[in-house]
Amino acid sequence: MLTMMFRPIFASLCLLMASHAHALNLGGFRPDEVAIWMAPQDGGPAIVQHRTDVPMNPASTMKLLTTLSALEILAPDYRWRTDLLADARPRGDTLDGALYWRGGGDPHFDRNDLAALVRDLRGRGIRHLAGDVILDKQRFARTGSADDFASDSDKAFAVPPDALLAHLKVVWATLFAQPDGVRVALDPPLDGLSVDNRLTATAGPCDGGIKRYASLSAQGNTLRLDGTLPAGCDGSKLFVPVWEHDAYQAALFTALWREAGGSFAGTVRRGVTPASAQLLASVSSPTLAEVIRDINKYSNNTMARQLFLTLGAEQPVDGDVLRDGETAVRRWAAQRKLALPGLQLENGSGLSRRERISAAGLGALLQAGANSPYAPEFMASLPIAARDGTLRRRFVGQPVEARLKTGSLNDVRALAGYVKALNGQRYALVVLVNSPRASELTPALDALVAGLISQPGKREASE
Repeated sequence: MLTMMFRPIFASLCLLMASHAHALNLGGFRPDEVAIWMAPQDGGPAIVQHRTDVPMNPASTMKLLTTLSALEILAPDYRWRTDLLADARPRGDTLDGALYWRGGGDPHFDRNDLAALVRDLRGRGIRHLAGDVILDKQRFARTGSADDFASDSDKAFAVPPDALLAHLKVVWATLFAQPDGVRVALDPPLDGLSVDNRLTATAGPCDGGIKRYASLSAQGNTLRLDGTLPAGCDGSKLFVPVWEHDAYQAALFTALWREAGGSFAGTVRRGVTPASAQLLASVSSPTLAEVIRDINKYSNNTMARQLFLTLGAEQPVDGDVLRDGETAVRRWAAQRKLALPGLQLENGSGLSRRERISAAGLGALLQAGANSPYAPEFMASLPIAARDGTLRRRFVGQPVEARLKTGSLNDVRALAGYVKALNGQRYALVVLVNSPRASELTPALDALVAGLISQPGKREASE
């Protein structure tokens, strides 16, 4: 169906562009619902432009601003750190005082990182925790909002940031067909979480993926699985966020500590690490260059919001990390002489009804990225057409050589990044769609991009 819709749009664009007219045909778009900007990658004026100065909702293409500014402010080898500390010395195999779990805002921290901290603690001979475990989240005293997404609170894309973010606050369920039904393996293990497995095993292929047949939902302390597991879907995975951050972190620590042979007499609660506390174990994240690949290729909102807050924590002004994050981004843009009129920021991820930027502003950002000392790291973070990330199923079989960040909200579709035209020239390209019918326009968006790549030339849209 997608291919059939794509062909007539693409063909009409190519015919119009081959006529060498100076007008840009907008294909399936109305003039007031799209903005287009295209210019040489390394600099120079736009050769294609339509409504380029109108502030629009960019959806996840806003991550380009957050990740490029972070690369230049923090440097590609920046790492986050998470610590375990104590305010009392161990007595034999017992830690009498509190254990402090101090978060650094690591976007990538997962169960393996916490397991490494636990192993180091056990390696010191500590087996019993007599006091409480304190969750120290002072790094991000305020995490900000994503207004108007309350109805999506049970979705992974809407998980809010947290100074002690662990495993993105999700649980993965791997499904295995057994002679007597379906076995479910959870990762990570969470203390106090049970499974209500209502799946039935069936014969047949896994056409369309596991989500076509089975669903996973979190209902309080229970994960519920409904539907069927076709034989062809054996080993498939589903995931869902559970609980609030504090409860998730408490359950994960308790499960991993007991799994490592430890015992625990206290509770898990929030607090602040005293200045006199002694470091017992520490773990560092992958580099920023590696982290932004996850952010941009897979459009991870939570990780992008963690990064935005990190900018505020690393460049404090008044101690409000959310406000300071925006200040850091705007200061960087000013230093780079990037004109971003109409820029509005809420959380730096694009998961926002309020964020705005113009196509020309995003275009200038892309040209700055191409000329950055960290251009290789920035470009490598973007999805490759028909190959990986959020573009792996788009432009398949088309002569499109591109690295493009995608954007998608209910009324927004967007593509922004770098393309190689059929004439061999490289361009920065931005297309922003804001429309109540945006969800219907992805084929038209892809056709427009493919057409621009096939016949680049100076054009402005006729109204």
